Amino acid sequence: MSFSRLFSHIARFVQDPDVRWEYCLRAKRGQTDTSQPGCFSKDQVYLDGILRILRYRRTIDFKMLTSLGKVSFEDVERLRPLAVLPRTRIPHFMRDPERYLRYLDHIVAVNELDDSTLQHLLP
Repeated sequence: MSFSRLFSHIARFVQDPDVRWEYCLRAKRGQTDTSQPGCFSKDQVYLDGILRILRYRRTIDFKMLTSLGKVSFEDVERLRPLAVLPRTRIPHFMRDPERYLRYLDHIVAVNELDDSTLQHLLP
C-alpha cells in the first residue's frame, strides 16, 4: 500500500494518529517513493516470523526454544541433543505454557486471524 493508504488502513488497530504515523514511517523507511507498495524488508521478515510462530504455536516447544537461545523454532528438534540445559533461565512469561498459549491465541484473535487463515498463508 501507499503510505497514505497504509495510514488509513491501520486506523482500526492504532487510533492515535501520532503513533500510527510512526508505524507508517517505520514500515516505509528506505523507500524512494512511498506512494508505491512495499515495506522495509527487515520488518517483513519479522512479520513472516511471527505469522509462522502463530501458525505452529500448538506444536512449538517454547520452553526448549527459549532455553536454546536465538534459534529458529524449526531447528529445535535438531538442536535438542546439543542443548546445555542446567541453570538455563527462561523468561517469566514462559513459565506457564498454557497461559502463554492463551496469549498467543489472543494475538491471533485480535488480529482477526484464525488457524485456517494461518494454514492458508503458511502451508
